[in-house]
This record gives sequence, C-alpha cells and structure tokens, in this order.
Amino acid sequence: MPEPTPPARATPHLVVPWRATTLTPRSEPAGGGGPSLVRREDRHGHVAALVGGLETAERESAQLAQEIPAAFQPDGFAVRIEAAPDHLLVLERLDGSGLTLMSSHPQTDDGPQDAVVWIPFHKVASFTQRINAFTEDTDAGNPKQAPLVANMEQIRRALLEHLWQERQGLPPLDEERWWELWFDPRISPTDPVTALKALAAERQWRISERAIHVGERLVAHVATTGEELTVLLATNACPAEIRRPTFAEGLYAVDRAFRVDLVEELAERIQPADPQAPAVCILDTGIAQEHALLKPALHERAYTVLPGSTPADRTGHGTQMAGLALFGDFAAALESNGPVVLGHGLESVKILDDNHTPATSPRTCAETTANAVATAEIGNGGPIPSGRVFSMAVTRQSGHGENGVDGTATLWSATLDALAAGTDVNVRDDRIELIGAPEPDASRLIIVSAGNIRGAVPQQMRTEEGALDPLLLSDLSRIEEPAQAHNVLTVGACTHLDAVPNIPVFRGYRPLVAPGSLSPFSRTSVALTNAAVTKPDIVLEGGNLLVAPDDSYLDEHELVSVATTHHDPARQLAWTNATSAATAQAAALAATAMSAYPGLRPEAVRALLVHEAQWTPAMVEQGLFKRTGTPKLAKGEIMRQVIRRYGWGVPTAERIRSSAANAVTMIVQDALVPLKRLKGGQVRLAELKLHELPWPLEQLRELADTPVDLRVTLAYMIEPNPGRRGMLGRYSYASHGLRFAIKGPTESSDAFQRRLAEHAEHESDGLGNPKAFESDIRWLVGPRFRNLGSLHADIWRGTATELADCGALAVYPVGGWWKANKRSDRIGLPVSYALLISLRTPEVTTDLYTPIATQLGVPIEVAPAIQTETTDGIPIQMEFGW
Repeated sequence: MPEPTPPARATPHLVVPWRATTLTPRSEPAGGGGPSLVRREDRHGHVAALVGGLETAERESAQLAQEIPAAFQPDGFAVRIEAAPDHLLVLERLDGSGLTLMSSHPQTDDGPQDAVVWIPFHKVASFTQRINAFTEDTDAGNPKQAPLVANMEQIRRALLEHLWQERQGLPPLDEERWWELWFDPRISPTDPVTALKALAAERQWRISERAIHVGERLVAHVATTGEELTVLLATNACPAEIRRPTFAEGLYAVDRAFRVDLVEELAERIQPADPQAPAVCILDTGIAQEHALLKPALHERAYTVLPGSTPADRTGHGTQMAGLALFGDFAAALESNGPVVLGHGLESVKILDDNHTPATSPRTCAETTANAVATAEIGNGGPIPSGRVFSMAVTRQSGHGENGVDGTATLWSATLDALAAGTDVNVRDDRIELIGAPEPDASRLIIVSAGNIRGAVPQQMRTEEGALDPLLLSDLSRIEEPAQAHNVLTVGACTHLDAVPNIPVFRGYRPLVAPGSLSPFSRTSVALTNAAVTKPDIVLEGGNLLVAPDDSYLDEHELVSVATTHHDPARQLAWTNATSAATAQAAALAATAMSAYPGLRPEAVRALLVHEAQWTPAMVEQGLFKRTGTPKLAKGEIMRQVIRRYGWGVPTAERIRSSAANAVTMIVQDALVPLKRLKGGQVRLAELKLHELPWPLEQLRELADTPVDLRVTLAYMIEPNPGRRGMLGRYSYASHGLRFAIKGPTESSDAFQRRLAEHAEHESDGLGNPKAFESDIRWLVGPRFRNLGSLHADIWRGTATELADCGALAVYPVGGWWKANKRSDRIGLPVSYALLISLRTPEVTTDLYTPIATQLGVPIEVAPAIQTETTDGIPIQMEFGW
C-alpha cells in the first residue's frame, strides 16, 4: 500500500495512566410527549370496529387451533394492528399487561406502520376492556387509554405475510424453500424450537440441526412451502418474525495466479513469532498448512467447523487471506533482503465448504461463525493472552437480486455484534447460545469486509454522458451482509496500483482509477442515507482494473492486484484483490497494534486503526466535487460523502505504532456504569467520565493563533437487540450509547457538566440527535452524524490559544434498550470504552510530545524534535483534513 514517506516516527503513543473523574449527571430526562394522537370524533364507532376485529381474530384463531394436535395447540394468537395513516402506534402499550409485541413494520410510502402482537386467550377480555375505556373520559376530560387506542386503525388476525421482515415481497407460497424463523420465547410456556422440531418431524419438513439464541430471540430454520408454514401461526411454535436465511454455502472467490520462485528464499528469512504472540484467526475456506511461508506462524492451529471436512484449503481464498494477514504488505516482504521478523502468528478455522453440493441441512452463516469463534478459543485453550484478531473476508447479498443491505440488523450481523461484545458462546448439539450479559474483559476484535462489486462491466459505470465513472457504481452498490454490524471493524478497498504491462497486448490500456482513489471493487454506504451505521470504517489496498483503449473491457491484471500465498504447492504465489485483500491487511495491522501495545483491549485496537487512518488527496477531492465538477457541497455533506465511501481513510503500520513530535496520540482505556436504579424504581443515567488531559499549555500558548487540530475517537461495544419491533426506546438495537464532548474554551466546568446532562437528556433514544452547541461548528463531522454505530470519530480545529483553554473531555452515556427495558440484570453493569486523543500542529518544529510525555512520566529515549510529521498526502489545505 504505497504512500508518501513522512519523516521517521520512533516515539510510542502515550497510554494515559490517569483515572478519569467520575461524575453523576446533574439532571435527568423529563420524558417525551410521544406521537401525535388521532382525534376520533366517533369514539364509540372506532371502539366497536377495533373490538369487532379483535373478536373475529380470536374466533378464527380458536377454530384453527382446534384443528391442531393437542401437543401443539397454543395458549394465544397473533394479531396485526394497523396504525392510522401518517400516525404511529405507541408500541410500549402493546408490550405489557399480558400482551407481547412480536414485531413491527415502519410506515412507508406503500402503507402505514403496523405491529404484530401475541395475545393469550385469557387476556382478550382485559385487552377489550382497555379498548372500551376509550369511550370514557379522564378527570381532565381526555379520552381514557388514548395512547393505546387513538392511533389504531384496524385489528385482524395475523397472516404469514404480516410476519415477513424482508424488503422483497413474500416469495411464492407454493414453492419449497428454507425459511428463517425468529421466536420470542416469552409467547410460549414451552421451548418453541423443541415444538418446531416435533411439528417438523410430523409434517416431514426439513429443519436445521442447530438454532441460534441471540439476545432476546431464538432463531431456527425449516424447509417447506409457505402454504405449509402458515400452520405455525396456529401452534405453540408461532414465530415472531420470518426472514430470508443466509447460508454459508456458495460463498467462493476465484483468484488469478502463476508461480514465482521467490517463496523459498523468503521462507529462509522469516523469524516467526512466539506461539503466545497475538494471532490473526482467518475464518474462511481453510488454509494450506504446509505452505513454507505460513507453516512457521500457524503452530498447528488449523481447525474446521464443517462435519466431514479437513482444515485444508481446496479453493484458495483462505490461504490468500492468510498470507496478507501474516505479512501485511506481502510484496514488500518478497522484495526485501533482510530478515522478516513476524510479530504475530496465524490461526485458521474453515467455515466454507469445499464443494457446491447442497447440504441436507444447510448451515447458516451465523451458526458457522459463532461455532468457528468457539472452536478457535477452545482449540487454543481459551483466549490468547496477548490478543486475537478474527478476520472474515466473507460477505453476502441480503437476498436474491438485492443490491447489498439496507443497514438493519440480520441474524449474521447481530451474531457478530454479540460475539464482539464478549457474549459467551455456548455450543450444544441442537443450538448455539449467545445470551447473557456481555463481558468487557472477553470482548473480541472482529474485522469484516464491506463487500465487493462482482463482475462489473463498463456499461454499469457509464454516466448519462457516456463517460466511465467507477465511483458512481460504488456509490450505488451498498455494503453487504454482515458489514453493517455495529461492533466490527468494516474494511473497504482503495488502490494505489496503476502500473500497465509493457507488452503489445496491453498497448493503450490505462488504470481505471487514479492512485489514492477508491478501488473499483469496493462497496460503500453512500446509498444508506438513513442507516444506523456508516461503513466502511477504513480502506486498504484492494487493487485496480485496467481499461481497454476503447473502454469496452476491464482486466484484473497481476500488476494492479495484490500478491499473496497460493494454496497449491506447485504454484506458491497468487494475486488477489478487492475488499477481501483489504480486510486481511487490516487484520495484520490490528495484530501489529496488539504486539506494540500489549495492554490494549479489542475496542482500543479497533479505535486505533480508525484514529490513525488518513484520507488521500484523491479521496477528499472526489468528495468535494459533484458530478458536474462544481464544488458546491456544504462541509457536512462533503464529509458524509467522504466517510460513507472511505471511512476515515488509510491507516499505516508506522502511524499505528508511533506518534510524531507535532502529531501526538494519547490512548485512554476506562469504564463507566451507564445506568442506575433510584429508590422509586426509576432507571436513570448513572455516571459520566471527565478526562483532564495533559495539555502542553506552554507550547499551545506560544503558538497563539496558529491552527491546531484535535482528533478524537471513542469506541465501545453494544449488546444487540436484533428483533424488529421498532427502533426507539426499548426496541432500539443498541443496549446503550456513549458520546464524547470537549469543554468549550470559554465554558466553565459547571456549565460543561450541565450541557452534558442536557445532551444525554435530549438523546435519550440513543439515535444520535444531540442538541447543537455553539462550538460544534469547529468539528469536521459534527455530533449528529458522528454518533452512528459504536465507534465515533471527529476532528476539531481551532487556534492553539482556544485549545489551551479546553483541556477537558467527557464521555457520557445515552439511552438504549437496557434503559428503556429497565433490565434488572443490566442496570449497574460497567461498560468499557477506549478514547483516543491526538494533537497536531502544522509547525514541524513544534514539540508537543515531550511536555505531554513528561506529565505522564514517560521517559523520552529519542529526541522528538526531529520526529515530526509533514502534510504529505494529507489534505489540510482543504481546511478540514487531518
């Protein structure tokens, strides 16, 4: 991954040993007014229609239940409640008092919001009574039960299509296919999967060998027709949601390779790491265990989770990833002359099959991935003390013909979020359980690819004027499952490769994209305008394409691809590309960070790769200009576009390992308790952390009006709530959120704390909508956009004098489903976070490192005055770059 070479950096980042001050928020949420309510002129008629629909649904459901064998008869039934047009149901009122909210669909252009609710037969009378109360008035003269009843438009018995959660329509019901069934264990006194298995055996349905328990949902898979599946709605195995499954079969990559006789010479120069050193665990097609370049680092840690399969790699993709994950820049290792000292090792768990034959009971990607993580940890006797990086360059479209994902959680992405958060993996014969409170000390670093544009042709890249514009196709190609997971590091691809073969057959060919641009293989989140996440997080080398002189043909030549290891002993070397190659290189960088800073937790390593990434001039230039070539976009819109394409740019091993004198990075690892319970039972935000930073005050004041950049990255892990019952309050996906804020230069400490409490109050839904503050214009991205997902990064630019008067940075909690659900087993639990802070001045003669290190008690072995960072390749001339 070539880049301009800055001056040497030999000073380590500064790990701040100081404990932050723990404060209690000074005010509490005052509560919201809820959605607007429909004014019903004929309340009696409205109630009569609703009760009539409920009674009809009860009668029809009871009749259907009588046709079911006694062992499968349910104790209730599911109804669909439709909202009035342009109004919202108060979902919390449908999830209590005996009712269970199973799922919901948001309002769209095609129809209103709805909710599917489970009602026990013995609770129909009390629910009817609450609806009837709408005809009466409160002492204040308002309709009783108005939040529950006013916005209801219709109640009817739930049908199969009401449980369907995909954007694509329900597939033909007369065709046999695999269905993904999401169960809410609360709606049945018996285990729904056990009931489903018995029912499947009686009706001769195929059923998956294992179910997955993630958060509050239990997920199983059956193969039958939709007409047969409708039977479930009248049984004690009624699903809360039905989705399209994502199976692990059929995910393969093809490489172009030829033999180069350099492997033996490189193998002689390798100095492998100790078996207890950090390791990259490749989750892929297996590994060529006897490869001369890989075997010294593998230490016999090759496994498979596929029955009847060996860890060997028959298709090549896993071995290609292993070479890049071990060496990072593989070509540089081949071309070097001296010893190649490895700071980390390898592991491999095979999760993709060798052949294309359909399985009798296909294995979901979620099940396979969770099993692979458990296999690696058990196979090595538990977590590697020095750290493990899970690298998975495997993605899939969300459904047949779909262009990537829409950003919402799937079983696969939620499983990765639970694994990353440190949820224990319990593998049993018939299910894999990922439940229980996440353990901060057991969090995992998982790196995944953003997904590739496959089989692109020039016609797909042409503008209306006929010009080739590969960025247009990338902008329209959404990231693929499971890249939308909140807690993972998602990697896209850029390229610096632009060489054209000097042979007659390639005369007139040219590289498709310029060096420093997005790789033409990489997907983005540009089209995910309202998603809860922004991906990728970073980009690394993923190769280029060569274009024929007449723009009719694209070629994946080795000169614009990435060299790596081949699974065939007779060939040894391969060339690969796309986000797979980028992901494996990111894993190598993560392992490098673990080797350099052994005490860093996974969330800190994840943050470090993002924090030390930089945009190339080409990336910023592409964000500045519209298709017309006129730079008319506002700063916020520019940065949204840049980050949705490139994340935070390209990290390097040098920047990950060390600071420069004028570009100093401080690393903070801490924890806070987000929630507490008051004596009256109310749940409130418990703590915020105030970090007093070791500011180099003298140097900043000497710089006076010189522009100075402050870069902040906050990373943590959320516990997922993957059921689709809505996105607010108790139904939000994230268990909690954390935010950061810096004290304004003229703001008192008391005013700063009051502002933080107000922000937490305003953002009680955890959706990233804090109130604006007058200094927010100093931030490059701004609080509203940066607060998506569970990693938040931004850059503040002001004068050195202003920054000298800041000096305090706070981390505070905001709401999520832990708070809204009042979970007694989550209230009072601490959550860990990593906070990275960097100061940078444009003055290369300014030494910020020494005064900060002196305050922290860090000895200075190398004079940092000569270790400064230039602005080569860094777009600070754009007024907002790092």
